[in-house]
Amino acid sequence: MKRILALLLCLAMIVGIMAACGDSGNSSSAPESSSQESSGGDSSAADDSSSEAGEPSGEVVNSTNPGTELPIVTEPVTLKICKERHMLDTTQSYNEKASFKNITEETGLTLEFQELAAGTAGEQVPLLLAGGNMPDVFWALLSDTQILQNEGSFVPLEDMLETYAPNSLKTYDELTSVDWRQIATTPSDHIYGMLGRYEALFENSGDGIQIINKTWLDKVKKDIPTTLEEYKDVLIAFRDGDPNGNGEKDEIPYGFCEDMWCASLTNDMGQFGIGHGGATGNAASTMYTIIDGKVQGAVNTPEYREYLEFYHDLYTEGLIDQEGFSMKNDVFANKVRNYQVGTYYSWTALEYLSTEQEKDWVVLPTMKAHEDTVPVANGEIDRSTVQKNKWVITNTCEHPEAALRLWDYLARDTESKLTVALGEKGILWDEYEDQPGTYYFLVPEGDPEFTFEHMKYTYGTVNDPPLMTIAETPKNDGDVSPAAALRDNMVKEVNKDFVKKENQLPAIYVTPEATDERSFLDTDLFAEVKKFRSQAVMDGFSDSDWEAYCKRLEDLRYADWLQWYQDYMDGNL
Repeated sequence: MKRILALLLCLAMIVGIMAACGDSGNSSSAPESSSQESSGGDSSAADDSSSEAGEPSGEVVNSTNPGTELPIVTEPVTLKICKERHMLDTTQSYNEKASFKNITEETGLTLEFQELAAGTAGEQVPLLLAGGNMPDVFWALLSDTQILQNEGSFVPLEDMLETYAPNSLKTYDELTSVDWRQIATTPSDHIYGMLGRYEALFENSGDGIQIINKTWLDKVKKDIPTTLEEYKDVLIAFRDGDPNGNGEKDEIPYGFCEDMWCASLTNDMGQFGIGHGGATGNAASTMYTIIDGKVQGAVNTPEYREYLEFYHDLYTEGLIDQEGFSMKNDVFANKVRNYQVGTYYSWTALEYLSTEQEKDWVVLPTMKAHEDTVPVANGEIDRSTVQKNKWVITNTCEHPEAALRLWDYLARDTESKLTVALGEKGILWDEYEDQPGTYYFLVPEGDPEFTFEHMKYTYGTVNDPPLMTIAETPKNDGDVSPAAALRDNMVKEVNKDFVKKENQLPAIYVTPEATDERSFLDTDLFAEVKKFRSQAVMDGFSDSDWEAYCKRLEDLRYADWLQWYQDYMDGNL
C-alpha cells in the first residue's frame, strides 16, 4: 500500500473533479443560478415511493431521543433519502456502503435511498420540488437558488441544532476559516441545510494546468519558455521539428478545446493580466477581473484585444489547433493520447494521459505578455471547502428530528466522517499507529490515480460527508503520483503569487431575484463574447469590428453585469 496524496492536492482534486464535472451548486465560491452539486453515478432512476407532499400519514409522535443517545428513535422509523450516484460508483446501492452497515441495529432507523442516476439530478430534483412528491431528505442535491425559491418546503434547523445535532454544532463552532452561520443562514434568517465536506485551508488554482511535453522540448533542443516570444519559438519548433518522430507533419503545437473549460483558450487570458475572476471553472470567471476587491471588466479592454491578436497570429501560423473551437472533448483527448499535442491545459495531466505517458510532461510556468504585466489566476488562498445544503430535510418528513439526528450520528467522530467520505478504514485512509486520532490517505498498489479515483466513489460519498475540521482532515504521508505532483507544483509554485485572497468571492446566499437578474444578463453576454472570441482568433478583426463588439457589450448591459458581481463582492445581494 502506498501512503499518498498531499492534503492540499487531494482536497483540490476532490473539489476540482466536481468543479470540472459540474460541481458548483453548493460551492463556497462563485454563485451559480441553476446548477446542483452532483455526485454523479450509474444506477437506476429515482424510485418514487414516498407519500404525497403535504400528506403525512396519521398523527406524528416525536419518538426521537435527544443528544447523542442510541438508538436514535424509540420506535422503528423509515427515512427516505434522495441522493445522486456518481458515474464511477460501482456499488449496487448506497445501502451497501460501509457508512450504513448496521445502521438499523444501532439507530433504529431504516434507510430507503431514492437513488438518482448519474447526471439526472438537474432534471429530476426540480420535478420532485414542483410535484410535491419529495423524499424526507435531499442529500447534496439542492442549490442556493432552489433553497430560497422553495423555503416553505424545508424544515428550519436553527432551533433544533443544539438538541438534535450536538456533534455537528461542536464541529461548526470549531471552524477557524469561515463564519459558518454567515454561510448557512438565508436572507430570511433560517438554516435549512447542514454543512459538509472538509474545512482544510488550501491553496488552489481554479484554472487548468498548462503542461508541456518535455520529451518534445528535448527533441527540438528548446528550453521551457518563460516569455510569450520564447513560447512562440517553441511552438514553431514543435510544428516543424517532428518531435513525435513519426515522419509526418501532424503535430499540434498547442492544443485547446472550448468544449472543456479547463482546456479552453480562455486559460491564457491570465497571461495578459485579465479575466479569471473569483469564480472557478465557469464562463463568468473569464469575464471579469478582481483587483484589490474591485470588479473590473475583462473582455472589452486593450489587454483582451492584445490577447485576441496574439492567438490569431498563432492560429494563422498553424501553431494552435485549428479545430479547437468546434471539436468535442473526447476528440481532443484522443489527440493528446496519440502524441499529437505539444502543450495544453487540463485540470490534471490524468484528464487525458495514461500513467505511463505522464512522465513526459512538466508544468509550463505562467508567462507574462509584457515585463510589467501582473498575471492573474482564479482560485483560492486560505479558503476552506465548507459547503452548505448538504443535508436538507423536507416538510413532508414525519420525523425531522430523527432525520437530523441521523446526520449528526454520521458526524459523531472523525472515523465515522471518513467512512462516509471514503469507505471503511484501511483501504483509502488509515490512522497513524503512533499518533492516535491522526489520519492519512492511502492509495492502493497498482495504478494509483485510477484506483483511488474509482474506489473513493464506490466506497464512499467523497464530497458529501459531514463537515470535518482542519484537525480531522487526513494528512499527507507518502509519495505523490506524477499527475498529483503536476497539480501540486502548479498550485504551490506557479500560480501562488497570482491568486490573491482579497480577490475571492464570499460564500453567501444570494436572493432569487438577484440571481435571476444576473442569469438574464448571462445568456446574451456569454454568447456574444464566445462568438467574437472564436471569430477574432480564427479570422482576425479590424478596428471597426472591435468598436462594434464593445458597443454590443454595452447594449447588453455589461456594466450592470459587472456591478452585480461588485455588489456580490460587497455582500449586498
